[in-house]
Amino acid sequence: MHEFSELSQNGKIVWYDQRVFDNFDTLMLEPAWLERQGLIKGTFRGRNTTYVVHIAGRDMVLRHYYRGGLVGKLLEDSYFWRPAASSRALRELRLLTWMRKQNLPVPRAYAACQFVSGMLYKADILLELLPESRTLADCIRHQELNRETWRRIGAVIGQMHKKDVCHADLNCRNILLDANEKPWLIDFDKSRRRRSGSWKKSNLARLHRSLSKEKRNCGAHWSAEDWSDLCAGMKTAS
Repeated sequence: MHEFSELSQNGKIVWYDQRVFDNFDTLMLEPAWLERQGLIKGTFRGRNTTYVVHIAGRDMVLRHYYRGGLVGKLLEDSYFWRPAASSRALRELRLLTWMRKQNLPVPRAYAACQFVSGMLYKADILLELLPESRTLADCIRHQELNRETWRRIGAVIGQMHKKDVCHADLNCRNILLDANEKPWLIDFDKSRRRRSGSWKKSNLARLHRSLSKEKRNCGAHWSAEDWSDLCAGMKTAS
């Protein structure tokens, strides 16, 4: 990844896009400092808070890594130490960078960070903000999507699968639609390239469950016909 430079500062190891940042400071990854500088422009609030920040003349998304499940109740945002090159943040940065080069619709990764404390580490990632975009979950709560949009969603999933990328959490909150209803895929934490196999069906099953849950809990506009259009779109992926 020749476009990324490495920086060790204040106990953190950072990889940042040297084409974007003339000088990088690890303070750019600390919400408290960013807020004092007036650089936080908004937040996305889900299970955890993600920040919209303005750095180096661009709007970006700052996401901290959190654990899920039972272990998350104990460690929350800490992971057992491993070499920096194998950290969650750098793995995601590398995958997104590779996917962009394959012309897959994913956000650009600007920087990733690992902060080591004893036998544990924490991690952050800075990503491109996709303007005027909403999650698929939010879209179908408020409106019906046309058949072409569902087919486009299927096509980008099909493109991802053709490149043998397994999304670790493919659900309707990790698919975005921009102002032109172009689909984007986000949140590739724990995702990886794999040999083709049954995991592709598991990916789709996970997405189907999330759509069913939105319909059941929120009355979202989603039907079996929409799913058929999505699956038809997958077959058109090139």
